[in-house]
Amino acid sequence: MKKVGLFGGSFDPIHFGHLNLAFELMEKCGLDEVWFIPAKINPHKIKAAPLESNHRLAMVGLAIKDIPQFKVNDIEYHLPTPSYTLHTLQALLAQTREKECQFYLLLGEDSFSGFSQWYKPEEIVKLVPILVGSRTGEWANSDQLDIIKGNENKIRFVKTNLMDISSTDLRLRLSKKLYCGHLIPSEVLSYIHQNKLYHVRSKSTI
Repeated sequence: MKKVGLFGGSFDPIHFGHLNLAFELMEKCGLDEVWFIPAKINPHKIKAAPLESNHRLAMVGLAIKDIPQFKVNDIEYHLPTPSYTLHTLQALLAQTREKECQFYLLLGEDSFSGFSQWYKPEEIVKLVPILVGSRTGEWANSDQLDIIKGNENKIRFVKTNLMDISSTDLRLRLSKKLYCGHLIPSEVLSYIHQNKLYHVRSKSTI
């Protein structure tokens, strides 16, 4: 059975922090592949719409094209909005043959800190195990325990070298035309400049 990590997000834009987290979780947890799943509309950012989905999808494709274990999946662009993780998981499980894939949800510790505010988090943890990239590799927020009671063993904290890159700050740098080559893959940065993205926007948050 193929072990597949599912890594969702706005990716507005994708940066080295995303790639490093996905790669470390893949290697340390023995995953065969990681599927990047750009959200069409993040339910927590409805008032701050991200860049058009076609651009975000293209940037993810450019960022991961040289890493054979990384794939891009546009399933959320074909589901009703906003993009709830529970619905995405249900759709993926429905279209995947039994015993073909074992899915894992990949999160950074910052994302996991707000997990209790997600849509039906107690149902999410029943569907797939969760791998959390963490600076310490230990539980960072006991507030989640009530939500996942009885399923604690399905959540694993993995010590990773997290890169502290804020997409909000990154968009601001791009809007000011500041150097960003240390934060974004070069081909993604070229795409941003060629399409004149983020030059006059940058108030949404990741």
